[in-house]
Amino acid sequence: MEWIALLLLFFFLCTLLNLVLPQPPPSRWRRGLRSSANRVSGRLRRRTEPEPDPFDTLRLQTRLGHLAGKIRRVESTPRIYAKAHRLMALEAAYDDLLDEACRMAGVATEAELQRGEEKRWREEQELASRGWSW
Repeated sequence: MEWIALLLLFFFLCTLLNLVLPQPPPSRWRRGLRSSANRVSGRLRRRTEPEPDPFDTLRLQTRLGHLAGKIRRVESTPRIYAKAHRLMALEAAYDDLLDEACRMAGVATEAELQRGEEKRWREEQELASRGWSW
């Protein structure tokens, strides 16, 4: 029984010494082996894109709904100071959020279309077909 206690004490002291003493730098062949193993494992490993966080999607949908409500409010108000400028700013922000939502949902956007009603309508339709709502 004493020899088990001595063996455990020996292993404990060896572990402590290993933690306290500085480690020697790895030799050249170990570094070469490690770099080649990393290269091979990098080729064999599948690269997958992580799925977007559902809370980021929900946050983006909420922001789109908020901006859409502001645009409707500005359009429906007959007398408002700098109405055209407000609409242009709100629509630019809405278009940027739509572009971000399309990237997040994996919608292929047509780069040849300029910003405007047609591109906005197509992006909204694509997002709605993928289950987005705002």
